[in-house]
Amino acid sequence: MTGKRKTIIVVDDNNVNLVICKTILKPFYTVYSAVSAAKMFKLMGHIKPDLILLDVEMPDINGYEAARMLKEKADFSEIPLIFLTARNDPVSEKVGLNLGAADYISKPIDSGQLIERIGKLLSS
Repeated sequence: MTGKRKTIIVVDDNNVNLVICKTILKPFYTVYSAVSAAKMFKLMGHIKPDLILLDVEMPDINGYEAARMLKEKADFSEIPLIFLTARNDPVSEKVGLNLGAADYISKPIDSGQLIERIGKLLSS
């Protein structure tokens, strides 16, 4: 990889998932984590990521609602979004993709799959 490292924000209310994602991605990307959608939006006041990994099942603002909010904001609408969630049924995946997500990955996290899919999105 040449040039500036790409930046990713991982949003999940489960700290274990945040640590796993950071551990997988840190060798390749600059990674920030947020335990809620509200914290993600606060962080995005200072950092514009190249990609967002977003859990669906979160208290207060769930991942689907956060995706809607992101797509409504001109500054954030073009940021690729990947849902990373325990919801692994076709209906949930369709909902996520219809909200503008670039990809939908089911937990448990497969590190090779995660790196490959992020790499494809960020190289295009």
